[in-house]
Formats: sequence, C-alpha cells, structure tokens
Amino acid sequence: MKKKLFTMKVEPKILAKWHQFAKSKNRPLSDIIKLLMSGEELPATVMQKKEPKKTYSKVDPNLIRAINAIGNNLNQISRKVNEHQKFDVLIELKSIEQQMEQLLNASQISK
Repeated sequence: MKKKLFTMKVEPKILAKWHQFAKSKNRPLSDIIKLLMSGEELPATVMQKKEPKKTYSKVDPNLIRAINAIGNNLNQISRKVNEHQKFDVLIELKSIEQQMEQLLNASQISK
C-alpha cells in the first residue's frame, strides 16, 4: 500500500511538547502519532526508551587504508601457510608489527 503524506496545524507549544516526548522515547513523532491514532492498545514498548542509534567518529582515510593493507598482508600470509608453500612467516609478521607500530606512533603524534 502506498503511503500518503498527512499534515495538520498545531500550536507551536503543543508541537514542542510532542517532539520532546518523542525524543525522550528515542522514536520519531510520526510513529507515536500513528500508534495513538490507530485505536489499538499501545504496546508497552512505546512507553520504553528505545536504544539510540550508534554514532561513529570520523577516522582518517589514510589510517583506514593502512589498516586495510595490514589486513591484506595477513590474508596473504594465511593463504600461503594454508597452501603449505615455503614462506618465512616470522619475517612477514615482523613487517606487520613494524607497520602497526608506525600507525600507532602516527596516531599518537596527530593527537
């Protein structure tokens, strides 16, 4: 069923109260109004606070690329080990350790 837009006039003070109530429940105002107007009994979950959405901080794209490169190195190591190819794992792991230390030092310097 296609949804239709519904508008109504309401005093600013009342609208502010409605928005405050919806915000206190971490729900959109439209959801609360739909439930109230449906004529059905309100679920207990409407009166409970909904968990807020997780927020993520922005990360330096260069850091993400560097971590991705390290992940690729680990994949290559595991692939070669699983294929039983001659491979000096310790040298590669040492290289990854050095890369991680460089990333750590770079992130501490930028703070």
